[in-house]
Amino acid sequence: MTVKFQRIIYSTTTVKSKINEACEPPFEKLTNASSCYYISRDLVGGDEAFARCINIGGYLANFETLEEAMLMKQKLREMNSGLHFFVGGRNINRRQPGGDWRWIKNGAMTKMSYFAFGAGQPDGVDRQPQDCMFFYALEHYRFHDVHCDYSYKSGYICEK
Repeated sequence: MTVKFQRIIYSTTTVKSKINEACEPPFEKLTNASSCYYISRDLVGGDEAFARCINIGGYLANFETLEEAMLMKQKLREMNSGLHFFVGGRNINRRQPGGDWRWIKNGAMTKMSYFAFGAGQPDGVDRQPQDCMFFYALEHYRFHDVHCDYSYKSGYICEK
């Protein structure tokens, strides 16, 4: 019985230490966040941001819960850069009113569990698709839809 108890303690200690591990640069951990993030101020299009995150071993950040999004919004406000930042939300059906927004992570898609777009957003239409998503600085970092190509340049946030 003592041996089993020791194994349980060892296993618990191992799991706990993995949760507290530091992030590998250039990623950093936000206070109270479970993921590691890299916030880039390089101005690129949405498709370029997507590729850059993959190149450093991550993906455009997914904020599956409103709490996660609020932690990042607070960090962006503290940075006070005035920049917008691409994240991993994509519209997969521009013909549906308001779109069908999903988080894209390593090729998998997850339907968004909350809708935290700014006023009048998303506003892309079939003729002028805005299938990418970013934190919009001018509206207190609420989500906005935006063109994915090179025509609109912004910072980006990677997650790992």
